Amino acid sequence: MTSRAGYWIGGGLIVAGVAGAILWGVLSFVAMGDTVDDFVRAPAPGSARVQLEARKYVVYVEGPGVGQDYVPPVQFQIVDAAGDRALPVAGYGGSLTYSMSGHSGRAQGTVTPRRAGTYELRAVAAGDRSAGFAVALGESIAGRIVRTILGVLAIGGVLVAAGIALVVTTAVRRRRRAAAPPPAEHTGLPGMQD
Repeated sequence: MTSRAGYWIGGGLIVAGVAGAILWGVLSFVAMGDTVDDFVRAPAPGSARVQLEARKYVVYVEGPGVGQDYVPPVQFQIVDAAGDRALPVAGYGGSLTYSMSGHSGRAQGTVTPRRAGTYELRAVAAGDRSAGFAVALGESIAGRIVRTILGVLAIGGVLVAAGIALVVTTAVRRRRRAAAPPPAEHTGLPGMQD
């Protein structure tokens, strides 16, 4: 494209890429906040009844100061409806923390019930230091974080790269056109061949 329209279209693509990436990021984090709000919580000390499906859940510990290097003074277990058999809880095997929707938490383990049913989430306090802490149970937000980052990069990256490429291409073509010698004019004199 050699007209100025290439600049406008390229600029529009860049703006759309930046705006789209921001919009995707904001909407994704709002949805992630809703997911965190929907976790079942038991205060420490305390318990909460929860309906679980036969799938994997993540157990988070929430409270003041919870982060990468801080292990909260709270223990937990998930027991069947009769209250006599605790489900095995595996270590989380990584590091996942969040601070959103008024909750700060850290993934502490995973649990996978063999069958759907009613269970009890129990939070056990470790002395007076556990005031304000809770145990939360819900889906993993790790996949949502990855999808958010990849979506921002894909939307922003593709449109911004396309916009920059169009602006550069337009500029190069306009310079070549301006630097090219004008075409030879046909004089129409006798004896001159076309």
